[in-house]
Amino acid sequence: MGFVVLHMEEAHSSDSGTTAHIERFIIPKNADPTRTHLNRKLVTYPDGIKGRSAAMQRRLEEAG
Repeated sequence: MGFVVLHMEEAHSSDSGTTAHIERFIIPKNADPTRTHLNRKLVTYPDGIKGRSAAMQRRLEEAG
């Protein structure tokens, strides 16, 4: 069965480590490379947005 992890903490620096993990720029040592084809992309970014940080920044700008 799947599960969800929610991190709620104050950011003390850039969010690059979390972004690298979420975007799969860094592969965890315990990840099974034979199963990566099972990964699914559940969120799509708006046109012109390439990455989590840019998507968050755009959302903040839109919200005012």
